[in-house]
Amino acid sequence: MSISWTASWSGSVPRPRVAAALVALLAIPAVAAGQDPNLVDQGRYDITIGDRVAGTETFAIRRQGEGYMAVGRIQVEGEGTWLRSAEFGLRTDGAYAPVRFETRALGPPAHTVIVTRNGTRLRITTSSDEGDRMTELLATPDQVLLGPGIAQHYYFAIRRIEASGGSPANLVAILPGGDLEQPVHVHSVAAAELKIGGSTQPANRYDLDVGRIRHVVWVDPADGRILMVEIPDRQWTSVRRPGN
Repeated sequence: MSISWTASWSGSVPRPRVAAALVALLAIPAVAAGQDPNLVDQGRYDITIGDRVAGTETFAIRRQGEGYMAVGRIQVEGEGTWLRSAEFGLRTDGAYAPVRFETRALGPPAHTVIVTRNGTRLRITTSSDEGDRMTELLATPDQVLLGPGIAQHYYFAIRRIEASGGSPANLVAILPGGDLEQPVHVHSVAAAELKIGGSTQPANRYDLDVGRIRHVVWVDPADGRILMVEIPDRQWTSVRRPGN
């Protein structure tokens, strides 16, 4: 159950506090995770919408205390896209549940979304030139956050699924800017092969139903890196760039 309300607001969309962390983390040269004990993963995805290459996602995930900090930037071009250009950051606890999420979409239209967990509540605030809209949800240990069009966030969802033995009982996805809260059902998990660039590599394929929408996630079985994410209903695919 959620509670929402709208407040009047004017002026330019504020820049999220995550921007400084974004710049710092994405400026770090690519290194192997073994060279930096706090670096979990970093790289770049190529985004395809329909039959065209539409943009990129650059990201980094690091351990921060008992939890994690994931930051990134998406650039998408072309008509008919459901996300254009945005920078974002997600902080989780040690069980991969969201603690704070911030995104600044450059538009059009420009807007920011901030999700904060405070005790037993999650507050979602969306700010744009039209005003602020705030929604509160009950915070539970079974939540993961999936930002719109953000491939790196599936790292945390898959980690949660693996920790449960492959069949989490009550996993719920928080979808800021979308339907807000949807159950996650693991439809199937299978060993497969995935061709990226000119090479084929082993992968674990997860078919997930997030609400009524199928999400297909390809994971490196050796280290848990997200190799590819597909949302067929939206004709959206994000593929890890070779060498990243």
